[in-house]
This record gives sequence, C-alpha cells and structure tokens, in this order.
Amino acid sequence: MISKKTKLIEEANKRLLNEEYGGKQFELPTNHHPGIKVPKGGSCCANCEYWNQADKLCTNEYYIKWNGNGTIPAPADEYCSDWWEGKD
Repeated sequence: MISKKTKLIEEANKRLLNEEYGGKQFELPTNHHPGIKVPKGGSCCANCEYWNQADKLCTNEYYIKWNGNGTIPAPADEYCSDWWEGKD
C-alpha cells in the first residue's frame, strides 16, 4: 500500500513535470548567482538548447539581459546558468 506521503510526492512530481522550465523570466534573491562554474558531465552550456556552438554564445534572451551579452566566462562544458534547457 502506498503511503499518504508517497502519494503526495508523486502528485507533486507530476505537476512539476507538466510545467515548462527554462527560458522564462523569474525573480530571485539579490544574493543569488544565476550562472556558475559546474563540473563536467552534467547540465552545462554545451548541452543547452540556447548554446550556439558556432558562435560560442548563449542565445537565451534572459541570460543576455542578465549578462549584457551572450558570452560565458568559462568553457561551455564547465558553465551553466538558471536558463539552461536541454536540447530536444
């Protein structure tokens, strides 16, 4: 028998999986860092929908608004921002 807690978690996960992530504008605390250096092998610019490999630039309009342009301060496989979205 599934516990009430497990059922609530499963329902919450279903709702989360139906929401759209990445590419949306949102507000965070002033001490939040929207872009960080990350270990190789996980979510990173190199495997992001918005990464333009040819130009080596992020094309996400919210990243550009935050950063001032599409450049990133580290190699594409070692940097990620809040606007990461996996490639289809």
